[in-house]
Amino acid sequence: MFNINNQTQDLYSLELVQDLDHEAAATVTGGYLSISTDANAQGSQLVLGQGYTSLGGYNNKVSWYQTTNEGWYAYTGENYTGQSYYLPPNTSGNLSAYANDTWQSAQPASQSAPINGGHHW
Repeated sequence: MFNINNQTQDLYSLELVQDLDHEAAATVTGGYLSISTDANAQGSQLVLGQGYTSLGGYNNKVSWYQTTNEGWYAYTGENYTGQSYYLPPNTSGNLSAYANDTWQSAQPASQSAPINGGHHW
């Protein structure tokens, strides 16, 4: 509840205020990177909405990705080190042999700069 012109209103009574699902929220905030351990979005999946210096249990296990609205960089080392891969916005795909099961960190392109001659996916 808050006051507008000294009138108390419920947030959801205002026009254009609504609950957002994760995908819609990602659209507003710039996008997300979804990864999975198996090709074709199969296996265990993780959705990233911000950079992660380590993919934890997904380190060296990523075989598929999908981005929305913003490009991302994935790296073969933790802390955004190693070989970098640029993932354009609104794309998805299976990782080829040289990139499959090698990623250890990722961050939105707006928060990063390509290093080590990054590959364009």
